[in-house]
Amino acid sequence: MNQRKMGRWVGLCALVLATSACAGVDVERVNDPSADFELINGAIRIGPNSQVGSLETVNGSIAVGDRCQVKGIEVVNGAITLGDHVEAGDIESVNGGITAGAALRVDAGIESVNGDIQLGPGARVRGGIETVNGQISFENARIEGGIETVNSSIDTGANSVIVGDIVYERPEGQLRSVPRLVIGPGTRVEGDVRLDREVAVSIHETARITGRIKRGWQQAGIQL
Repeated sequence: MNQRKMGRWVGLCALVLATSACAGVDVERVNDPSADFELINGAIRIGPNSQVGSLETVNGSIAVGDRCQVKGIEVVNGAITLGDHVEAGDIESVNGGITAGAALRVDAGIESVNGDIQLGPGARVRGGIETVNGQISFENARIEGGIETVNSSIDTGANSVIVGDIVYERPEGQLRSVPRLVIGPGTRVEGDVRLDREVAVSIHETARITGRIKRGWQQAGIQL
């Protein structure tokens, strides 16, 4: 998550000192793409077949029903749960998992610091996936913009397409565990696989990588 976005979250969290606790939002249906919901403390639930603007909360979960269209989703502490056929502008979480049903559509990427990212079959994500810690898994997905992580294990499932690089950045400090990268059957990576740290890599015989596998941590002589 870049400095601008993190700075925005710091400012939002600071409002806790001046704002009383907020009740949660539980709406069965919304048909207003300009309707934004922003909370400090409280969960947000939007029922199926809704159109809504931005959903943001600091402490609380966000749940979005099937066939919803959402401008953006942001959480600091809490899980994000999405139904089937959800369309979102972007999805961001600091501490909490992101779980989506089938056929998710994201226009501007998924970002997470601590938490698993689990996408149902048929996801289409523009803007890529970026995370630090947590499992990343999907199946029959198209990820445009690549995947960047530090400590996450990744499982592409079968028949996925990653347009861009898969990058493991070198962590700061001591390496605690070795993540696993599984590129499943029929999956195609249209880019490089860049490993700047130790990663256990498993590539199915029917998978294809159009670029190169670059083991930067070995080339640099990094002691693990």
